[in-house]
Amino acid sequence: MKFKFYLILVSLLSYGFFANCQKSVSTDKGAQSLLFAGIAGTCFSIDTCFDQYAKTTDEGASFQVYDGSGNRIYARQSILDYNTYRPIASGSKWVTAITAMRAIDCNANSGTYANCGTVTTGTCATGGTLSLSRTTGEVLGWTGTKGTITLRQLLSFTSGLNAGGGNGSGQASCISTLPVGATGTQKDSCVNEIRDQSTGTPGALYQYNSNHMAVAQRMLEVSCAKTWSTIFTQLIVTPLGWDANQAVWSGNIRSTEPTDGSLSGAYGLTISPEHYARMLNALLTNGTAKNTSGANIANFLSTTSVTEILADQYNGAKIGYSQFSAFGYRWQYGLGNWRFCTTTDVPAECDKDLISHSIGINGFYPWVDKNRSYMAILAVNNIGRKNGLSLLPASSTSLFFAETVRPLIHTQIGK
Repeated sequence: MKFKFYLILVSLLSYGFFANCQKSVSTDKGAQSLLFAGIAGTCFSIDTCFDQYAKTTDEGASFQVYDGSGNRIYARQSILDYNTYRPIASGSKWVTAITAMRAIDCNANSGTYANCGTVTTGTCATGGTLSLSRTTGEVLGWTGTKGTITLRQLLSFTSGLNAGGGNGSGQASCISTLPVGATGTQKDSCVNEIRDQSTGTPGALYQYNSNHMAVAQRMLEVSCAKTWSTIFTQLIVTPLGWDANQAVWSGNIRSTEPTDGSLSGAYGLTISPEHYARMLNALLTNGTAKNTSGANIANFLSTTSVTEILADQYNGAKIGYSQFSAFGYRWQYGLGNWRFCTTTDVPAECDKDLISHSIGINGFYPWVDKNRSYMAILAVNNIGRKNGLSLLPASSTSLFFAETVRPLIHTQIGK
């Protein structure tokens, strides 16, 4: 897997990588030299790898590794503190999927699952009992083929809701321009716009874009008769001890203009890596999260929900647009996270060397390795791309760092 990854990096340097809307900036020659040196050579400890990587970042970075019990076994930072809140771009997708599964668990049995707030047993019932099989027709009143789209397909990007542009990778503009405190009518108008501009067949095609999760969020709002803000606050922020004033969703993370983030589940969250780790712990330990004091939150997720989040959700869908597939990397997808392995199209084989991750275009990179019982979070916010490699954006350099240090982590933990 690692050798193939390096081949792809060579391709990226030659041909370009990722569609993104970041403005070009002047290159930083020193950072550029460091990155080229890293690609050509190697480093021999996690510390030296991280220090080399951190010199290429816009505002510093941090890196943490946790063992199978959720204990932090490695931590290093440069300027950017572990508790500093920054946008995490597509790292948000995992949060949205976990929020959805928390709502499903709490709606099924709020007496069993922890800290459900007002999402109690049977309260998410519009269109029937909330589940991954609930459809847009049942909850949102959509008709025809698009009314058969399921919540599962939305969270796994196989709903057929493609976006504008040749590869379907964009998003409806209304997602990023919703006014603060947007009404249900405004949100319905936006998701209906997504529906009406889409031409894909539900379940047949994987398209990496933001439209799927916007519709999923609206389904949760309508089903539970609560705003996304309320659902997120009660099911995630409060039990995990996140800062409610900083753990916020924005429709446009590149602008200082306030926008409503209740449909930006694909990219809009601001959070710190230390706080994110409290949530991610639930995927590593089959349902147990951490609170603000580091104590366990049992039954934060059901084991079924953990399995669903990490499982291959393609179910026969073909890859229409994936920013990795153009270079031969046929990663497949779970609920809100990539399945990074060697044998991508055979789930049982993929599971044997699986890395589950939700990388952001700004370089934020959390991953879980269930086979070796650890998780790691590289926190960075490279919005200006100081590395100066216009053909190698921040997400690629983070992937390269991770592939370089993963063998070192495996040596450290003896697995």
